[in-house]
Amino acid sequence: MSVSIRMARGGSNKLAAYRIVVATTRSKLDGAQLDTLGYYRPAAKPVEARVDLEKAREWIKKGAIVSSTAMRVIKLAEKQAANDGVDLKKVLVTFSSTKTKKTHKERLAAKKKKD
Repeated sequence: MSVSIRMARGGSNKLAAYRIVVATTRSKLDGAQLDTLGYYRPAAKPVEARVDLEKAREWIKKGAIVSSTAMRVIKLAEKQAANDGVDLKKVLVTFSSTKTKKTHKERLAAKKKKD
């Protein structure tokens, strides 16, 4: 049976919080999980994530399939750990606000400038 590393949604309406979990590929999105690797909170200011890189590396070595979003968070945590030299069990990643997507109004203004 194949295993995947993915995000499981939690939190309340319009205040999402995600757990980075290891689950079988056939289980439901918020169904049974084999292990919890950390969390990702996009509603926090600044956006933050905490990842246990030792567990993540073990599961990847065992052949776990990693979702694209979970892979992005894990790679940023690895980069943060390499720069700071922190413990691999508690790597805290904060996302800078400069990398956020443009708002709808900004895209419309850029489109009008083009025309």
